[in-house]
Amino acid sequence: MLEINKIHIFISNKIRKVKLRYLYLFLTLPAILLIVELLFGKLGVDPMREIEKELGETALKLLIVTLSLSPISKLTSINFIRFRRSIGLMSFFYICLHFLTWLILDMQLRWDEVIISITKKPFILLGMISFILLIPLAITSNNYFMMKLGNAWSKLHRIVYLAIFFAGIHFLMMAKTIELNAVIYFLIILLLLSLRLVKLKKIRGLK
Repeated sequence: MLEINKIHIFISNKIRKVKLRYLYLFLTLPAILLIVELLFGKLGVDPMREIEKELGETALKLLIVTLSLSPISKLTSINFIRFRRSIGLMSFFYICLHFLTWLILDMQLRWDEVIISITKKPFILLGMISFILLIPLAITSNNYFMMKLGNAWSKLHRIVYLAIFFAGIHFLMMAKTIELNAVIYFLIILLLLSLRLVKLKKIRGLK
């Protein structure tokens, strides 16, 4: 038991010392690796599609990690919450890259086709809704808006649960066949949403 406490204290101390700027740098690695793979022709016969998919998948992974930090912190009694804002913003960064890749490289700014795709393809519509829902969260993810909005800030940021649900379905429907990783991501999302619902029920039960 004593050894476990020592390990816990050691990890907690290390976590507190991590500089957030290094975390931002670390989270740019997927984008850098994608550029390297593109330059060396490692992205297959349709590199644009691969870039689009990789950026979207990276964004979804980071969004899942963002929402996982709270339950992980409670389970381990180690404060990972301080990383949530940084990882969330980097998730939005990759979502923006994913969207711009689709809009500029795939659709080539053909606005009539963009509108048709959004209205005719449900997975694109869901992805667009998720993206739009995350915009106000990214804008308000700073100390200024936290102080300005007060209690409304936490209520606003609950939208992330709806956004990640739509994002999970979007990624699940992107492929023409069922992909195992997309199913796993969606199951994790459902688990996180379930944990959130259980927490809300407990809070309401105390009132």
